[in-house]
Amino acid sequence: MRRRSQSFPIFTLAILWLVGWTLRVPVLATPPLATRIAESYGLEAMGIGALTMLPVVAIAFGAIPATLLIGRFGLKAAIIFGVLLMAVASTARGYAPSSLMLFAVSVLMGFGVALFQTALPAATRVWTPGHIALGNAVYLNGMMVGEVSGAGLTLPLVLPLAGEDWRMALFLWSVPILLISLAVTFVRTPKDTNTAPKAGVKDLASTASLPNWNDTRVWQFGLLLAGSVVLFFVINSYFGVILDARGEREALAWLLLLYNATPLMASFVVLASPGWIGRRRPIAASAGLAVIGLALFTFLSGWASWLGALLTGFAASVELILLVSLPAVIAKGRAVTQLTAGMTLIGYGIAFPLPMIGGWFAEHLGWLEISLIPSLVFGVAVLILAGERRFPTYIWAR
Repeated sequence: MRRRSQSFPIFTLAILWLVGWTLRVPVLATPPLATRIAESYGLEAMGIGALTMLPVVAIAFGAIPATLLIGRFGLKAAIIFGVLLMAVASTARGYAPSSLMLFAVSVLMGFGVALFQTALPAATRVWTPGHIALGNAVYLNGMMVGEVSGAGLTLPLVLPLAGEDWRMALFLWSVPILLISLAVTFVRTPKDTNTAPKAGVKDLASTASLPNWNDTRVWQFGLLLAGSVVLFFVINSYFGVILDARGEREALAWLLLLYNATPLMASFVVLASPGWIGRRRPIAASAGLAVIGLALFTFLSGWASWLGALLTGFAASVELILLVSLPAVIAKGRAVTQLTAGMTLIGYGIAFPLPMIGGWFAEHLGWLEISLIPSLVFGVAVLILAGERRFPTYIWAR
């Protein structure tokens, strides 16, 4: 007789959700505090952009070494250490003696994120072997709520609790994250876990080799991913300073909340439309709408620009979800990991310099909105890839 499946893993799913929640909180708590941090360290527009984008590039380049560490020390240790490192480095940003050290600990925070972000997909296979899809959906939902929390609750809730001290605000955000890392220690691997998930974790280290750069999919999907990431983050990076320059600072708190709620709305839309995954048109449409929204935010002001920003947040998030879902659909076996690693490296790697270039132009030309132009131009350029005819179905599957 077939053995009964294990009981529903409510506690483990709750931990996965909480760990997913921590993925974006420290990163997206920075934009609401950007003007205050800039005043404390004397940062110009380029430096403000770096506050948000440096952790992003650390996530990109930290993914492959993170896989090696997971293979050496195990999933649970990697997740606990990654969450702890992220929390400690996030708090340390408030007490860095110089802007150089501020940027250094921001990179360290990003590496912590890369470490446990890389471990989470494998953790769902090992910790919830009978509910793998649900486990992935749970931590992804936690991540989306974390984006809303970090960006939307920092100004109206956390900063007042911190006595309007941005340094204390970063510390307060770290307290629940430290508690979550402690909670991870209580997760137990099910005794009836079959050998397939275990083998998958052991193979993680061996698949940590460099992606296959001769695979055209790595470049096409990596560049598309870069477009979605950079369009979302460039608005987050410069939202505060642009609204302040336009005399619209009073709208910043609620706009950040709405803007960073768009990924959560996007996740529900994609969940309701599973047929979009692996198709060209939904990705092309969302990429085009994201570009239109950024153009509206760049060249207009008031409510029209705000709607443009929200359109970009939603459309870029839909595009990102669809792209992240691609490797498991169009590749098989080891190629899934290699394609994911290559896409992540290219996507998040390119997402870093573009806002920095825009910030440099803004400093030297005196037009703050030009900080968005390089990202806008790149977004237009990658639309050509979204329209590539070979993209629409699964013909690239191997």
